[in-house]
Amino acid sequence: MRNGHENNGSRTAPNSLGVDRRTFLKTTAAGAGLATVAGCLGGGDDDGITLGALYITSGFASLYGEEGARGYELAVDEINDNGGIDGEEVTVISRDTESDANTAGRQMRSLIEEESVDGLFGLDSSGVAQALAPQVAQFQIPFMVTHAATPFLTSPEGEHEDSVGNDYVFRNANSLAQDIYGAARTAEELDATEWATIGPDYAFGYETWDYFQAFCEGLGVDAEFTAEQYPGLETGDYSPYISSIMDAEPDGVITPLWGADLTTFLGQAESAGWFDQIDYTLFSVGMGTDLPADGSPLPEGEYASTRYDPFVPDTDENNSFRDRYYDEYETLPTYNAEGAYRAVYLYKEAIESAGSADADDLVETFTGMEHSGPVGDYRFNEETNQATVPSIWGTVSYDDDWESNVLDPVEVYEATPDVVNDALGDSDLPSGV
Repeated sequence: MRNGHENNGSRTAPNSLGVDRRTFLKTTAAGAGLATVAGCLGGGDDDGITLGALYITSGFASLYGEEGARGYELAVDEINDNGGIDGEEVTVISRDTESDANTAGRQMRSLIEEESVDGLFGLDSSGVAQALAPQVAQFQIPFMVTHAATPFLTSPEGEHEDSVGNDYVFRNANSLAQDIYGAARTAEELDATEWATIGPDYAFGYETWDYFQAFCEGLGVDAEFTAEQYPGLETGDYSPYISSIMDAEPDGVITPLWGADLTTFLGQAESAGWFDQIDYTLFSVGMGTDLPADGSPLPEGEYASTRYDPFVPDTDENNSFRDRYYDEYETLPTYNAEGAYRAVYLYKEAIESAGSADADDLVETFTGMEHSGPVGDYRFNEETNQATVPSIWGTVSYDDDWESNVLDPVEVYEATPDVVNDALGDSDLPSGV
């Protein structure tokens, strides 16, 4: 299904781990002095609802944590100004994962054991999310992932050797499989047959390339895959990687570079003549970096995706969220901000529906839950705990009213389990959808 936002009048700026839920496998307590608290302070009391947020708030990808904090703080203020959750105030305690699995694990244990949070949300890194998922099941506490995209996070354990999906981990954002399905649909429409990639040197980079090839083959896209480069995180000099890709002379490149790495790459790629030589560059989830970044923005005319678009769907719920966010922060909301915002509202709905903040009750309520937010109407697939949200791709365009890059025109591809699984064809890669 494809929908655009042309003529949008609102666009004027203003367990499967086999862990018995009733058998608590307690892990060791975290050491002292683990992190600073951001956002609203509190937690652990009988009075009120306390949620724990885990994001990257320092280093090369700190903008993601900053955007997440803006989103959940806006939700907390709205909810508390309107009676709280079942009459109780909600508080969010945030910790920095530092994009490191060991640090994230310590921070999560601290939130659970020291702060007694009722539920968790966040996570930016796919590698960190995969490492934490089994620990979440051991603690038997719900975790609503709002960013980390690896399909293996919601692929039930046993489906693939890397699958870590379980009863306690949910994802409200679109996954890498859903996103890259949209990338293959985009490639299908372009006059390009030879494709290459440049991505980060860890799971997210490799999986992006693997799934792009699988979807192109499953959809019958006329494509050859010619070159791949994987610079490490926080690379300062991209010139050898850029030269290697340009020497291969592909028609198109898909890149999942993100955070400060993406902005660094963009400046150096432009200087090297990348955008003059290479016909098409597809920036998967590129708008999540573009909107809040101070560095080089995405070039107009290139293709990018986002897990949430401030203008699609054109609904009162989305338009009011976008306008409130813009009034508060003077920038359009990113998908990380929307995902964090929606996570707090998901907990509100689940707690009020269950009449309890008990972990088992929340997990049962989240499983198969239908929900509506700025991103639109969706549900959680009870087999994977993945939200059935669409894949959103479009052409990068500058909007004078909003003084920002946007996607226009934009394409919305339905990315339900049936659609995504069918598009993977004979691949042995799990969709996690």
